[in-house]
Amino acid sequence: MNRRKKKPQQVDYLQLVKEKFAKLDWAKIKADALSQWARLPKLHQRGLMVLIPLVLVLLLIPSPTPSSSSDPQTSDPAQRVAININTQSLSEQGEVHVAQTQDEEWKDYTVKNGDTLAQVFRANGLPMTDLNALVKVEGSDKPLSRIKAGQLVRFKLAQDGSLDIIELEKSAQLVMFFRVSDGGFTRSK
Repeated sequence: MNRRKKKPQQVDYLQLVKEKFAKLDWAKIKADALSQWARLPKLHQRGLMVLIPLVLVLLLIPSPTPSSSSDPQTSDPAQRVAININTQSLSEQGEVHVAQTQDEEWKDYTVKNGDTLAQVFRANGLPMTDLNALVKVEGSDKPLSRIKAGQLVRFKLAQDGSLDIIELEKSAQLVMFFRVSDGGFTRSK
């Protein structure tokens, strides 16, 4: 008993197509097509004369390949994204805040005679939009509008260069304005 498998025969499909193509009677096919064409109404013939070349052109024009974009909104929804989360406890955050207030990030400015807060902002390169936002939450005692010569103004900038916190001495106490999450400022006494 012979257990060897027989090799499948190799079929040359290209040769088969060529043979079938050679057997076709092109004269008869052409005559049949013209007779079918003549049976169509004139409106249909005109429509086909426009649509057939248009479809052929559209088939020949290459379609754009989809590109892989790095846009996170079009990426796979199941893809994981890294998020930085502040994992410090409240007691650690308070310690860090105290350490930061004594850092070099704070800048001091002593008000000179005749200075306005706008001049202080210009002299230190602070954005005037921040000054406008501060004036909106100034309060009835007007600590920003009534600065005096010799008064100490301390401020801290955010990493993008905008004002983050500003402190003003006011009759032996500090008035502090700090940026909130919506981009505006709030006041603490």
